[in-house]
Amino acid sequence: MKRIVPSILALALALPAGLGAHQTATQSPAPQIQNGKVEARPGTAIDREIAAASAKASTEPVWIAWRVPMVPGDRDMCSWYSDRTGTVRGMWMDDSLIVDSTRPKVSSPAGPVPIEAGTGLVVMARLIGGAVERLKTVGDDCPIDAGGRTVLWLSNVTPAESIRFLTTLTGPTAPERTMYELERQTATVAVRAIGLHADRSADATLETIATKHTDTTVRHQAASSLGANRGAFGVLALSKMIAALPAETTRNVEERRNLISAMGQSREAGAIDALRGLTKDQDSRVRSDAWYYYILRGGTPTIADALKTVGSDPDETVRKRAISAIGRLPGDAGVTALLQLARSTDNPFARKEAISALSQSRDPRAVALMEEILKR
Repeated sequence: MKRIVPSILALALALPAGLGAHQTATQSPAPQIQNGKVEARPGTAIDREIAAASAKASTEPVWIAWRVPMVPGDRDMCSWYSDRTGTVRGMWMDDSLIVDSTRPKVSSPAGPVPIEAGTGLVVMARLIGGAVERLKTVGDDCPIDAGGRTVLWLSNVTPAESIRFLTTLTGPTAPERTMYELERQTATVAVRAIGLHADRSADATLETIATKHTDTTVRHQAASSLGANRGAFGVLALSKMIAALPAETTRNVEERRNLISAMGQSREAGAIDALRGLTKDQDSRVRSDAWYYYILRGGTPTIADALKTVGSDPDETVRKRAISAIGRLPGDAGVTALLQLARSTDNPFARKEAISALSQSRDPRAVALMEEILKR
């Protein structure tokens, strides 16, 4: 680990695009919320607005929602629904009102559909008796069917306030307190939403949850968000967490494997270096995961190293995972490498795994090899 940390530290000094300093709130109009009553509120404190809403003592659920800038990335936080009348892009705000396979009651947008998805994250909390009973997130370009519910739209919530409030929904941290399943679901959605905030304060929040939360599911979600959405900071945080877990116990091994999986979601160049260092781990389970994600993230330049491992690593799981990853590489480089391996190796296990991986490909060369094998 000592070899890879300096390069990650250097990367951490540069801010990823879209992850700026604390952003301030501006007047934020409501997104495309249809089939509901939208009440705009200028409040900046989410807790205070929830308390005001609960004072009305309504027996019907009320939704409270706000928008924050979202980290950049290739994502479409919406859904498509089709029936006999056509196809519509949109989502239900309140899934509890869905009684059949009908599509959301949203109108198609006027004009051309934008090529890129929205740049804002809409956070929606369902309130019953003044408490958050459910939490949802959606891109701000996604039409929403409110199902006839009242929606309180908060137009002045800052990213910092949003992160603070969502952190309160991540659940108890006392070791003697076990989370109920609904609490866990809300907590994981809250953590995922924090990870999508384009605000640097989300970094430290996620690292704290990933290292200190007592619930495994919530902790793992925080680690996943660090890898997928937090750039160089996420790689550095995950590397430190892995280094702090020596492989003496089965529990530590499983935790390290989860952290490697989280790092494997990162698009940062530093993640490739970190994963390469972990391919030398003493535990074969950790090593196999590291090879798998190192190959997937590193691409074609990793193939030569991977083939050496296929021929030298004493553990079959490591060799199998490396071959599987080569087969999943885009383009024809992976197929070319597997064809060469299948035809030239004198290792029966490596040949079998290479042929198995090639059988999943539609490449004509792979198909020809399958036909050749069948004719023997």
